[in-house]
Amino acid sequence: MQQLEQDWFAKNSLNEACLDIEELRSKLRVAPAVQLWSRQQWGHRLDSLYLQCKSMLDRASCRLLRLSNKNLAQELYHRVKAGETSFEHVACQFGEGPEASQGGLIPLMFVGAMPYGLAPLLQRLEQGKLSNPLRLKDGFCLVQLECYQSTVLDIATEELLLSEQLRLWIDSIVDRLYVV
Repeated sequence: MQQLEQDWFAKNSLNEACLDIEELRSKLRVAPAVQLWSRQQWGHRLDSLYLQCKSMLDRASCRLLRLSNKNLAQELYHRVKAGETSFEHVACQFGEGPEASQGGLIPLMFVGAMPYGLAPLLQRLEQGKLSNPLRLKDGFCLVQLECYQSTVLDIATEELLLSEQLRLWIDSIVDRLYVV
């Protein structure tokens, strides 16, 4: 609790938050209590939860080039593959999505949160490798894997899994309240 208070006071003041010290302490106890309760409820299932979700908890970043022209996609694929130009350059010059302004970069994120259904592709690509031109909705795309980080079952991952279980439990309770 002392560390929580010190961290809070480093960024806030009681007057600005309209709290007294007892109210603050009461509020600061909530998060650790919720973590402890969640661990008691679902801690025995952490291994199985981890194995169920592992592939979606891995993190990846990639470069994406979206195009509407199949022939242009094929030509740019060959240029990048041959080393004639960089993926970043063609993404900035020819890309048709908002990621083009960053050289096609999609920053490091959970694989399960990757846009456009890229997760299965990224799980198969090797770092630095370029995909063949692929169909993406009404257009085509090229994808280059920048980084892939496999997750491990550490304290941070456990907390993430427990938080998700808590969120699912809260959602189910709220859904039941709306039915009644």
